[in-house]
Amino acid sequence: MRAALLCAIAALAAGCYTNAFSNAAKEKEIQRRNLSKALPAGLEVARPLPGEARTAHVRVWVDEDYRAATLHWRQQIEEQLDEANQFLVPAVGVRLDVKAIEPWPARSADRKLGDVLTALEAQDPGDDVDWVIGYASALTLVEGTFEELGVARPLGRHLVVRGYADGAERKAFAQLFPDTSDAERERVHLARRRHKQTVVLLHELAHTLGAPHETDPTWLLAATYSPEMQTLSEPSRAIMQLSLETWLAPRASFDVRTLAARLTSYFEGNPWGGWDDDAKGEFLAALRVMVDASGGAATGLAGAANEQLLAARRLAQAGKLGEALAELDAIAAAYPASPDVRMAICELRVARDGATDDAAVKACQRVADVAPDDPRPQMVLAGALASQGDLAGARTHLAAVDAMAGDRVPVWMGAAEAYLALGLVSDAERAARSAEQRQPGVGADVLAWVLRTRGRYGLPPGGVPGKIAPADEPAYVAAVRDLLAAIYADKFAEAKKLAKAAGKRWRGAPGLLAAECDLALRQQALPAARKLCDQAIAAWSGAAWALYLRGVMLAQANKLPAGIASLRAAIAAEPELAQAYRALGKALDRAGDAAAKAQLATEYQARFGAALP
Repeated sequence: MRAALLCAIAALAAGCYTNAFSNAAKEKEIQRRNLSKALPAGLEVARPLPGEARTAHVRVWVDEDYRAATLHWRQQIEEQLDEANQFLVPAVGVRLDVKAIEPWPARSADRKLGDVLTALEAQDPGDDVDWVIGYASALTLVEGTFEELGVARPLGRHLVVRGYADGAERKAFAQLFPDTSDAERERVHLARRRHKQTVVLLHELAHTLGAPHETDPTWLLAATYSPEMQTLSEPSRAIMQLSLETWLAPRASFDVRTLAARLTSYFEGNPWGGWDDDAKGEFLAALRVMVDASGGAATGLAGAANEQLLAARRLAQAGKLGEALAELDAIAAAYPASPDVRMAICELRVARDGATDDAAVKACQRVADVAPDDPRPQMVLAGALASQGDLAGARTHLAAVDAMAGDRVPVWMGAAEAYLALGLVSDAERAARSAEQRQPGVGADVLAWVLRTRGRYGLPPGGVPGKIAPADEPAYVAAVRDLLAAIYADKFAEAKKLAKAAGKRWRGAPGLLAAECDLALRQQALPAARKLCDQAIAAWSGAAWALYLRGVMLAQANKLPAGIASLRAAIAAEPELAQAYRALGKALDRAGDAAAKAQLATEYQARFGAALP
């Protein structure tokens, strides 16, 4: 029974032992070894920065629920900040200096983290510090995704960190390792708590400095927390250092638009396969909004009116939308033709009342009346409709952006990023290529995402075969992704149902055939798997996943030349398919081609920032 329990919870015990042990001492030693395997990875920096660290000032607010649930809460937070500094100093050359740790008269147990962040922004504008950090209650369950553990806005000065839910873990430790001492279990438990809380803090700080999620589970910016997290990727370090040059300047000279533009240029000029595609798209979209937004003297308003507009924006950021609208309406009465004032009213009405509200739609139309070529109201309405699940409505507004773009590269790229965020692959590709025609290289990131999505999920240009309409592309990609997720979770019966349902809608689509090939392969039905992969590749030669699986099967059958060719074709179709590189490396080892293996390792290091396994 105890051995079976150890097998079931691999996160806490790496080894599975099915033999009965009559020797109590031997059993105790096994438990002690497995308990030690539950220790988290140590945080480390491969290449520490030289020189003195700069100081960043922070203020911490600790809500009532966190304080009630956490013994010695102030001491624990001080220790977490010290742990964070031990990593931040060598990683990015900055040290957090705590100006104050204050009790926050707020409750968070039943609130979403986004709402807690908004409340923190209202509590403390943070004008005299570099960051304001809020500590909120832990959830009752042990969380995994960072959306549940912490929250921050790109280039925002505020972040929220949840407390550590330790009840379930303590109980699991006691059940899994009953023959170890309380002190031994507590040592591991405390190490895991320190690691998780420090990682969440570092993760959210990195988001504020412009770094999105990454794919490697050992990196601190992976989307899901893991005790194996231990370092930052080099591209994330570069982004954080770039931001800090502006971030730590005197607040009066801080220009978020300039910083957003610098980060956008960095992403566009430094393509890298380690970013999470969706997260990077969301970050770039947010950065472009900041770049396009008017601020300061660019509003064209007189000094007092400009200050009033900025005050309205601060009210909106604090969640006081009604008060902000009252301020804006007063400015609009004096400056009825100001696009920036009209745009601010459009944004707030849509945020408060929704994109289908008549008053909100009319407010956005007023922007078009005074600035017919301004794409911002269409982008705002598109984003709001997309958040409500109205993809068709969002696409209609984005088509209006396309129609007014002309030769304006930023408008084309804004549309491309919006299409990307919605999963509209063909539309994103078309907009990015329109930008590329006018400024070569500017659409490289979007086009790389298009290539990855098409290859990985078998989405052929034009949607043939499979009759995949452009508006259906997000649903198709989601269907293939869900099918693969069921296969990887060994839910084969569920996977067959999903494949059948998707096949009725998109019969013969390469991505579905490739996923069914994967399913057959995992069920050891090799003839069926080979047939399905061949069908996927015959349907579309760019079906990277099918090419990869076929290469693996050929290599396993000792058909190395054909397997190597298929794996190379998979990489050509989807240059960021890391699995194909790793499988090709093993095949080249077996073929004895050391030169080709060395060249592949160089390419892998350059693309993924890690050594080829």
